[in-house]
Amino acid sequence: MTRFVRILLVVIGLLAVLGVVVGPSEVKQAAKTVLSWWPLHQRARLPSESPPLAFLAVSQVGYSPAMEKRFTSPRSFDSFRVVREPEGATALEGGAAECELPTAELGNVGTVWMGDFSALTAPGRYHVVAGGLQSHPFPIGSDVYDPVVRAVQRAFYFQRAFTAIERSHAEGPWVHPSDASRAPPGVRGGWHDAGDFSLYSASLNTAVFWLLEAFSDFAPSSDDTNIPESGNGVPDVLDEARWGLDWLLSVQGEEGGFRNSTCQESYGPYGTNPLEAGPSYRSGEVGTLSTARAVGSLAYGATLWRRFDAPYASRLLEAARRGVRYLDAHSETSDGPTCPAYRADGNAALGRHTRMYAAAGMLLATGEPRFREDFERNYVELTFEPSYMNVNGFAARIYLRATAGEPGRKAIIQERLRQRASWTRTQGVANPFERSGPTHWGSLGAAFTRTGFSSIKLCLLDPARATADCAQALANVHHALGRNYLHLCYVSGVPGVTHAHTRAFHHWLATLRADPFLFPGVVAGGPNVAPEPSDRSNPLARPIPLWGYFGDPAFPRDEQTPFEGRYTDNDSFSTNEVSLDWQASTLYSLYFAQWVARNPHLRDHWPIEPRAPGAKLPRCDRRARSD
Repeated sequence: MTRFVRILLVVIGLLAVLGVVVGPSEVKQAAKTVLSWWPLHQRARLPSESPPLAFLAVSQVGYSPAMEKRFTSPRSFDSFRVVREPEGATALEGGAAECELPTAELGNVGTVWMGDFSALTAPGRYHVVAGGLQSHPFPIGSDVYDPVVRAVQRAFYFQRAFTAIERSHAEGPWVHPSDASRAPPGVRGGWHDAGDFSLYSASLNTAVFWLLEAFSDFAPSSDDTNIPESGNGVPDVLDEARWGLDWLLSVQGEEGGFRNSTCQESYGPYGTNPLEAGPSYRSGEVGTLSTARAVGSLAYGATLWRRFDAPYASRLLEAARRGVRYLDAHSETSDGPTCPAYRADGNAALGRHTRMYAAAGMLLATGEPRFREDFERNYVELTFEPSYMNVNGFAARIYLRATAGEPGRKAIIQERLRQRASWTRTQGVANPFERSGPTHWGSLGAAFTRTGFSSIKLCLLDPARATADCAQALANVHHALGRNYLHLCYVSGVPGVTHAHTRAFHHWLATLRADPFLFPGVVAGGPNVAPEPSDRSNPLARPIPLWGYFGDPAFPRDEQTPFEGRYTDNDSFSTNEVSLDWQASTLYSLYFAQWVARNPHLRDHWPIEPRAPGAKLPRCDRRARSD
């Protein structure tokens, strides 16, 4: 019998005696306090985090030889070195900081300095040393993004619904039997939205859009990522998109409308929810919002599947046409109350957004003039951050691809993209890590959506004129992969990364209790300036304690913690939950980084102009490179 157990038994005995005096309710509360002490004690004994900004901030996944390479330091420095690993030889010597940036975002650190080591192009593994600090190691090479692209794309396989996750494809212990027997009749395909088991039209269509955009913009041909469809002659990114498209096909009603969800409304205690067992899923309601989203995605998908599977493409387009007929017959903006996450019933503005999306997809797929007219009738200016609640930006991206689109409207859209990209750069200039993105729930994916929507599009259209936009998109990638306040790679399981996130709020993984906990490629939600008040630690949770944002002794956070420090690598759902929304936008941006890495001639458009010796230290502002 351990010393702790002996002490616990004595305390329980004393509490039993005390109950005679003060009553059972007081004893119950006292017992909870005693029983919570041990897990709190054990949690607090975990190795402490590295202090924020204890390292020079760089991407741990690395850089291509021709790519701009910058680091952020909390200290001024007169020189820096880049050191080759493991031998320790100096590969590059540099001078003082290229620029300095006053900031109010990092607590006690009021200024950061940035250095540039772009002159280092030799493949290898390195770290930077400056001002008495050093960075985590990182590689340089043209293939550095290949493993992270593979991992983030394969993460969709682990989120697939109504199928088993097989050991032969899992490449690790993250397996479970099929949950197909719990699905509503006829429902198949799709992905679990997050760390729970539900499927939602809003997030699924967002994911489908980014997967289709990734194929359209970067033409990835890889058919060997070890998913069940690998080797079938179709790029695996399209095979993954098909899982989302198949769910849309399966939730279309008899009148042509589409349901908004296939959901699980209740769960047992955290750690007791095997995916293959539990209550049956429920079907959500048919509505115009989910129908318009589905029409746009199915029509867009049809245009890409024609070259690989013409009958399937025809099936997608026919389902989209049936959805159009439903929309023609229903002018209202409708959603449904079952599993109300993402619900926007009666939101007329979103109704126009989604009908824009439907019209753009159909115009791309058919070229029919009526869809150009539908797009104009529902047009909403591109003044919003794109998201599952603002899909007009996604609609505009599809419209630009449509040969039947009106040239004047395309010109307006491109001008709006330039305006949004300029604003995006303005936000990046003010950030100590050159990140441009919102600070709400899912901040990492929202940042990738921001740059994916405008910056990357402009870079692809004209890299010679959009050099700062290209750089801004890459800055967001570098931030997520390690150039941040916590010097943390926010993608799990990437080979060669020293400091990556390892936990997430995830029901079936918590039940599985695999080691490591996360399958590779999981993208964290990221810092959240306003975590949910209910996101609290529960050391008495059974069968395992639940460690949330507030009250976690191993990861203390409070309202005074700087935004970048708000992320906590535990079961916090409001900073560290899985989501299709940010998984997909991240994948798109990583495909962009891979595209840059594989096109070294782009360096010709992105000249590096080092600061002249003795010149005044400038602010860190890239905006002068564009426009």
